[in-house]
Amino acid sequence: MNYKNEPYPQNLSDLLNLVDDVAKAILLQFNSSHCKKVGELYRTVNGKITRDKKEFDKLGYSPNEVKEFKGLYIFGEEKDGCIIPVYVGISRTVFRRLRQHAWGKNHNECSLAYLKTKAKWKLEGKEATRATITNEDMDTAKTVIQNYKVVLYSIPEDYDLYFLEVILAGKFKTKWNSFRTH
Repeated sequence: MNYKNEPYPQNLSDLLNLVDDVAKAILLQFNSSHCKKVGELYRTVNGKITRDKKEFDKLGYSPNEVKEFKGLYIFGEEKDGCIIPVYVGISRTVFRRLRQHAWGKNHNECSLAYLKTKAKWKLEGKEATRATITNEDMDTAKTVIQNYKVVLYSIPEDYDLYFLEVILAGKFKTKWNSFRTH
C-alpha cells in the first residue's frame, strides 16, 4: 500500500497481459464502422459545445456516478485505409477532456493543439512559446483533433490507468505522446 492506502497490483504479469487485450480492443474499435470522430460526439447549443449524450451512450461510453467517464482516450488518424493511434490520454473526466482538446481556449486546456501548433511553427522557423501562440493560432490543430477518430476505454483503477497510458503509447508508437517530466 502507498501513503493513501491504495493497493499495488498483486501481479504485474496480469497487468502486462491486459495491455495486449486492451490494445486489440482499441484497434478493433478504431477500424469498425461505428467509430466516431471527436467532432461527431459534441454539438453546439446556443454557442456552447456540449456532449451529445445519445452518441456516447450508443457507443457504450456511459457516464459514471459523477456524470463523467474515467479511463483512456485514444485519438487515431487514417493512414493507408486504417486508423492508427496517434495519441493516448487519460482522465477522470474524459468527456470534458475531449471537449477541451478540440475546442479549448487556453494552452493548458487544448494541450495537444498547442503541441501540434508549436511543432508546426518550429518547422517554419517561428518562435513557438506559450506567449507567442494564441488561441486563434491553434484553430487549425483543433480542427484536426475534431476530425480524429476516438476510442474510449474505461479503466477504474488509478494505477492501471497510469500504467496503461505509458505502455499503450509505447506499444502503438503514438506520434504525439511524450513523457518528459515538467
